[in-house]
Amino acid sequence: MARGWGKSEEDMEAEKEHAREAAERAAARPSREAAERLSRRRSLELSLARIEDLLGKTENPDRRSALETARAELTERLAQTPAPR
Repeated sequence: MARGWGKSEEDMEAEKEHAREAAERAAARPSREAAERLSRRRSLELSLARIEDLLGKTENPDRRSALETARAELTERLAQTPAPR
């Protein structure tokens, strides 16, 4: 083959290595849908924790009732959200 027209062994090996690294990075990253599900679930968990905290501090019966209703709704929504794998 004429000089300068072909790829050297080093160039071919470097391309394979770059392709392997890119595939590993893509496999380690969750898909967009999975990331969004995880984010929604985490948001619900944080909201539920905040409501639990407020319930421990609140003595007003009307406020407690509202917080308990919110806790029940969040618990239901959390149960409907798939857990991460």
